[in-house]
Amino acid sequence: MVLAGLAACAGSNSTSTGAGSTAAPTVVPAQGVPDDRLRVGDLVVIQLSGVPTDDQFIQQMKVDESGSISLPHIGSIPVLGQTTVQVKERAEALYKMGRYFTNPNITVTSQQQRFVSVSGEVRAPQRILHSRELTAAGAIATCGGFTEYANKREIRLLRGGQVIKFNASEIMKDPSRDIPLLPDDIIQVDRSIF
Repeated sequence: MVLAGLAACAGSNSTSTGAGSTAAPTVVPAQGVPDDRLRVGDLVVIQLSGVPTDDQFIQQMKVDESGSISLPHIGSIPVLGQTTVQVKERAEALYKMGRYFTNPNITVTSQQQRFVSVSGEVRAPQRILHSRELTAAGAIATCGGFTEYANKREIRLLRGGQVIKFNASEIMKDPSRDIPLLPDDIIQVDRSIF
């Protein structure tokens, strides 16, 4: 019963930008969840290989206040808001364009953990470690499911300045309507007035 209620938690997805305004359902494709976009203060590990042994390195560095990291030979490169793949491609291109190396191979790994929060009428409100597979229903299930007082018909997902409302019973009928979560999403389950 709890699992059914949890799977139902992320029903009809409608975006609301203001009080009482509702738009067409909004669903973020699970494949495109940008959970490795870099931010100021993020730790990344950079490994350079495919170059002469003396130039190979593995370094841990922090994205500085300007949103950049600094690499040998090419200096400071902006990485703010980029994925680790984009940083890899940019750094390799810069090494080639500067004719420092002909075939550099860079690996970029983010060391940061991202979270989502679930609050309100769930049995164990908490922050949950984000993963690409995490959905609204899964997050509520991780929090033990709904309390008996939960308003399952209008759950709010806060994403930046956007509010996405969904109905748990709709997701029970059609799990494909579940919402993939992004880092820093907040799910708020309010108390039912009945």
